[in-house]
Amino acid sequence: MLDYNSLLIALSFCSAGLAFTFFGSWLVSRTDSILMTWAGGVSCLAIALIFYQSFVAEFSPVIGIVAFAALLIGLALFMGSAYQFQTGKLPARTVAVTAGVSIALMAVPMLRGYDGISYIALNLGAAAFMLATAWEYWRWRAEAPLLILLLSALYALTALSFVLCAVVLLQQGEWMMHRAPSGWAENINLVMSITSIGGLGALSLALNQVRITRHHQREAEHDSLTGLLNRRALFDKSQRVAAPVAVVVFDVDHFKAVNDRHGHQVGDTVLQTFASLLAANTREGDLAARLGGEEFVIVLSGTMAAQAMQVAERVRESLAGQRFISSSGDFGVTVSAGVACENGEVDIIALLRRADFALYDAKHTGRNRVLLSSSEASLAPFDAAMAAGDSIVRLRS
Repeated sequence: MLDYNSLLIALSFCSAGLAFTFFGSWLVSRTDSILMTWAGGVSCLAIALIFYQSFVAEFSPVIGIVAFAALLIGLALFMGSAYQFQTGKLPARTVAVTAGVSIALMAVPMLRGYDGISYIALNLGAAAFMLATAWEYWRWRAEAPLLILLLSALYALTALSFVLCAVVLLQQGEWMMHRAPSGWAENINLVMSITSIGGLGALSLALNQVRITRHHQREAEHDSLTGLLNRRALFDKSQRVAAPVAVVVFDVDHFKAVNDRHGHQVGDTVLQTFASLLAANTREGDLAARLGGEEFVIVLSGTMAAQAMQVAERVRESLAGQRFISSSGDFGVTVSAGVACENGEVDIIALLRRADFALYDAKHTGRNRVLLSSSEASLAPFDAAMAAGDSIVRLRS
């Protein structure tokens, strides 16, 4: 037969250990604020269990309210952390309001002597928080389907064990108990809680690790200023683009003069604005990257030369229509572009070279224009670094 006090002690140790784990993880990575939310939530559970053991030993409405309030606050924090996981922001007002309402619904009957009603309110409130947490995680299941499925299932199953306790208490109809409830439903709830606390902790840490890994991968693949792909990522991902493929290389005209006259901060704004125009004119499956400085490229899958010229011209016109403001006055910026297309086997390096020659011609025939690569253009030999995908070498006169 299960010993109720032993189960409570086991759950207390599990909660305290998990709280230390979350807090230790936060000390290693202090930018992950969700770890502190999790640590706070589990710490509340540990506090609740400490007071609840005293409540089981000797009935006291005040001790019971403290124990139950700590439990509800901890579960409210878990609910908030599920939203925080996706948005990065803890909904503090929602957490505070829902926790306050649930505590009031539990505490008022307890103070009036109807502790049986208080237990029912506690179990239903706990179940509601955990089901809301399961649902909140489930909404973001696309990020890590298997982990989130398991996490949501554990929250939901634990919630059902609280519902079971409430149903049994309702059936008994004992509104004034003046003792802690016990029985098979309470034992099932404790066993389920012990089982889930470790699983929820492990799954939560694993989910956070997936998030960190993807964040580092994104940082490694994307330009920090514009958010577009960097050169290395462009070459890696372009190998999977299906023919026909068009490549458009852009270069912001007279960008050095913009920096010299208006300052580098304004220059960064120009680059970020242009990057947003590129992103707005590419589809899913296309690639947009910053090659370095003021040089950008888009790789358009399933696109012929005429379509690529239209896209490049649309981007050029969009940038020409933008106005920028600085202490030296407002100004406009233009861009030149070169386009190359391949219908057969795709050699992204060769395509970039052809587009780069077309860009070179556009820059030397007036700028602020889009030119299509000529198949008769003589191609300059490439530096070995180009073959490694590290730079684009432009023919100079």
